[in-house]
Amino acid sequence: METGTIPLGERALRNILDHIISVGDEAEAAYLEVKSQLGFSKAEGIAKVAKFLLGAANRRPNDAARHFHGYAVLVVGAEKGKAGGIPRGTEAHELEDRLRPYLGPQFPAFELGRLPVDAESEVLFVISPPPVDGQTIFPCHKSFQGFKRQDNLDDGSIYVRGASNTRPARAGEVLALVERARGAGRSAITLDVQVLGPINRVARVDEVLDYLYKREEERFAKPRTSSTATIPVFMPAILGGTEPASDEDRAHSVAIWRQERLGHLQNGRRHFLGVALPGAGIRVVSRDRFVAKPHLIVTFHDCEVFDHRETADANFAKVV
Repeated sequence: METGTIPLGERALRNILDHIISVGDEAEAAYLEVKSQLGFSKAEGIAKVAKFLLGAANRRPNDAARHFHGYAVLVVGAEKGKAGGIPRGTEAHELEDRLRPYLGPQFPAFELGRLPVDAESEVLFVISPPPVDGQTIFPCHKSFQGFKRQDNLDDGSIYVRGASNTRPARAGEVLALVERARGAGRSAITLDVQVLGPINRVARVDEVLDYLYKREEERFAKPRTSSTATIPVFMPAILGGTEPASDEDRAHSVAIWRQERLGHLQNGRRHFLGVALPGAGIRVVSRDRFVAKPHLIVTFHDCEVFDHRETADANFAKVV
């Protein structure tokens, strides 16, 4: 698996998930932890997430930077051979509220990533930010007694990431974290950040796609007037580019197409909005200091991001 990328965005998360499905628990490392199931509504599940985040926050910057640009990722809902997912509905602010008693008020913010499995399930990614010099040590603020000893948390203890797990820190690791806290580093960089282009508001797009989907199905369901009739422009979406030889083959193609309706609508939505909406970009300027290999996280709340496509790339077959 490629670990030289930042684990944010659908493509990067898909790469991580594919690796876990391929090798299972063998994927676990200091920067990656895997749980096939985890109940975020239960104290045990919250404690396990808190333990991972505490260990990820108490890493040395130079060691952490070797993979994922310093990020660490907890993947919930995947195992070797499959991604069964967990029930949808885990909200970031609710998870933060339940974690705060363990993490404390000054704990660095984390990200949540999601990949849909079906209409009811998703794979969840809890993404811890890179540690930096000058950062304080992050102790556990609340005790928890689990069914297994390795799941326990002790108030005041310091946890670190081992080779593939989170454990209490040893003396040398505590001293290294003290040195990290002393290294204040350089002064803050002043940046000029601008969004170039509009942030679009869309409404009723799902209704439009559902309408197009039904129209496609209605047109295809009409009987052919002759055996030599040509395939209309919209038919490749159902037929896969070639016309079946018989009515039975046509019916089979339609049945498969209907079974994959959810996937068609999701992919069609991305293509439709990517073509229909104008693109936007972000310009970042550092006016008082040169920044080598800059890395900036910009969070747009209640937004979705799609790859912008030129109008010439519009393809109706990809919409339905």
